[in-house]
Amino acid sequence: MKISASTSPVARIHPSHGNESERLVETQRRGVQIRFPGPQRIQFLNDSLFADPRSSFARQFFQRVFLAPEVETVEIDASRRRAEISLHTDYDLTRPLVEKISRLLVEGQPVSEKAAMPALPENFDDSNEKIVRLHRYGQWLSSWQVKHEIDGRIRLHHPALRRRREACQAIERELMNTFGVDRYSTNELTANVLINYDPRHIQKHQLIVLLDEALHKAKDAPKSSIDLDLPVCMASLGLAVSARFFVPALAPISAAVFLYSVIPSFKNAYHVLFKEKRLGVDVLDAIVVLVCLGTNQVLAGTVLASTLAIARRLVEKTEDDSKKMLLNVFGKQPRFVWLLVDGLEVETPLEKLRLGDTIIVHTGESVPVDGEVVEGMAMIDQHALTGESAPAEKVTGNKVFASTTLIAGKIHVRVTSAGEETTSAKIARILNDTAGYKLQSQSQGEIMADKAVVPTLALGALSLATTGVNSATAIVNCDLGTGIRVAAPIGMLTSLTLCAEHGILVKDGRALEQMRDVDTFLFDKTGTLTRERPEVGRVFTFEGYSEAQILQWAAAAENKFSHPIAKAIIDKFQSLDLPMLEIDDSKYEVGYGIIVEVDGHKIRVGSARFMKHEGIPLPDVIDHEMESVHHEGNSMIMVSVDDALGGAIEMCASNRPEVEEVIKGLRARGAKHLAIISGDHEQPTKRLAEKLGMDRYFAEVLPQDKAKYVELLQKEGRKVCFIGDGVNDSIALKKANVSVSLRGASSIATDTAQVVFMEESLIKLLQLRDVSTELQRNINVSWALILVPNLICIGGAFFAGFGVMHSMVFNQIGGLLALGNGLMPLRKVAKIRAEKEKLAQFLITHTSA
Repeated sequence: MKISASTSPVARIHPSHGNESERLVETQRRGVQIRFPGPQRIQFLNDSLFADPRSSFARQFFQRVFLAPEVETVEIDASRRRAEISLHTDYDLTRPLVEKISRLLVEGQPVSEKAAMPALPENFDDSNEKIVRLHRYGQWLSSWQVKHEIDGRIRLHHPALRRRREACQAIERELMNTFGVDRYSTNELTANVLINYDPRHIQKHQLIVLLDEALHKAKDAPKSSIDLDLPVCMASLGLAVSARFFVPALAPISAAVFLYSVIPSFKNAYHVLFKEKRLGVDVLDAIVVLVCLGTNQVLAGTVLASTLAIARRLVEKTEDDSKKMLLNVFGKQPRFVWLLVDGLEVETPLEKLRLGDTIIVHTGESVPVDGEVVEGMAMIDQHALTGESAPAEKVTGNKVFASTTLIAGKIHVRVTSAGEETTSAKIARILNDTAGYKLQSQSQGEIMADKAVVPTLALGALSLATTGVNSATAIVNCDLGTGIRVAAPIGMLTSLTLCAEHGILVKDGRALEQMRDVDTFLFDKTGTLTRERPEVGRVFTFEGYSEAQILQWAAAAENKFSHPIAKAIIDKFQSLDLPMLEIDDSKYEVGYGIIVEVDGHKIRVGSARFMKHEGIPLPDVIDHEMESVHHEGNSMIMVSVDDALGGAIEMCASNRPEVEEVIKGLRARGAKHLAIISGDHEQPTKRLAEKLGMDRYFAEVLPQDKAKYVELLQKEGRKVCFIGDGVNDSIALKKANVSVSLRGASSIATDTAQVVFMEESLIKLLQLRDVSTELQRNINVSWALILVPNLICIGGAFFAGFGVMHSMVFNQIGGLLALGNGLMPLRKVAKIRAEKEKLAQFLITHTSA
């Protein structure tokens, strides 16, 4: 890139005399001046060239100057019509260096082809500020400025953040699921971002790239109004204390500031009374404020206003922290990957990946995408995503998920989904929606609190007539709405986090509430009570062959397949500890069955129909056995040797090993009715129901008819939880009071179930029930913690002379205790997380050894 002759900023440098900081060098053309205002600083001044910091000349100026590796920062100040260059502190400002920079700018000095022109940040044109300042971070240029930095901790500043709350939130969303970022905070007043990160997993320049991208996405974010609620309330409290105890002359000012601080309470009361036309707890707050003003109890009123403001800020922060914790449960995604390009590993932003690209993941790194292993072998810790405690071995052909961690090995992964389409990203979106769900108990609490307004006013009126204004005001101040509006949503969010730690993805918060009231559990048989993969049962033999020979030939034929029947046969064969026979690939045929040649024998593996198609006669005895096997709900695979039936392998449905424990656990937890629904025959369904001690079963049910049986149970007055594998069960899942899918991480986007078990284990059904029950218990305790102090206060107002200040204390004690109780599930979260981290560290150490 060249700079045209008409805008050439420097043609030649002339020596000058005097102090270095006052040196002035003029160019021959366009009146460009160069100054040296201090060590490692050079200034260029020109009224036309630097009038617009985003002009085409300015863009070229930035890019060309940064070609000099000594340059650290470049700033163009349009208001002063100047550009300033700052150098690294270990460089001296010498004439050769100035001439070098000048040559980069002067016309006729082309940039070397080997010199990569630095790329300007994406948000370069997003602002209209008169000053543009760019800093060098490796190969990246950015307008973020480092204010303070130590190892693993950095504070950055950007003027575009000032008073732009949406931009700060966009940055937090960007950092929330970024692998290597431990903690972060933004401040819209100081325009700073503080990040604690692990330098082993993410570098400073990578953080800068992410921040630039987030800021670019939020370029249209409007200026935010300054939230002065808490500062004004605290100032009002300070003035009231001063006026009461130290400077009585401040009383009028204190009353005026107090009146200003409670304007939000009057607005809320007006909205409730005249817009919604009802009596709400906001009306009680307004009455208390008016009484405090009318009776000159300004100090008590400021305490009320301050505690309400603190409660609002505390709820906001606690909800924000809980949502962040919930979203972080399923792990974080690395934002930069090693892309394989012509045999080389190239660091590439995750957003630049395309489907079909191949990336490389090394030991200790997080898998950044959903994909398929195309080369290598690794042990991967998937517990954050699927709940599996043991690491999974991944080889060529296996699927891997984003946000899982590679603890040993190295793999090449072909991208099947990246960015917003990964399983991890979909989970984050679902959890974000779930976290925003308004807890039903919270709504009920608000309704009950609103209903208590009239009795509270009646008690206040009675107290006014018997004990006076002060006690009456204390009673009116004993509202219940504030406390439950704090405790209920926090209890829900922390319970959702606990579910996520168990590997239970709750897609609809109502399911967690309703699970405790479910009295009927309806299990889909296939894929839920039984595994998708069958087990080898009896092995029938003919023509003098042994069971081992039949299994060895069948395993050799099925060895190239990964379907459930093939895996079952191969697993059974491997338990015999026999060598896998080699097949002749030139005579390998796949159609309705498999035809291979092994050790000179022509082996056919398939169904009875396939054998008849191939002209293999079946002995009469096998017909009787097939009828018996099918009656039990099983199937049979035939194996012929040359032109005669050599044997047959029974494939049996395999029950999940945890089923009996789950049934007993549900009974112990109050389940009154357990049932099976299946499309299978009557006899095998009945046998399984009797074996498990079920109350009822429904057999030979078509998939589209399963919803009818859910409705049948509901018409009997039952609350039904339907547990299926998600396949053809969508209508039944929607009809049930609570719906659960066992399909795991691969189906979260399409599953209609309210709850998805990330690991296919029915034990999680008991964990879900326990968390739901604990949630209700937590809310009941919160109610008690709110009610008891307020009832004591009401009693004290009638019989012990309690006043407004007493009610402030008791009301806030109840609210704080309820808030602390709502956070109790986080103790279990911390315990589970510590155990997982301990296990992961042990596995890493053990695998490395």
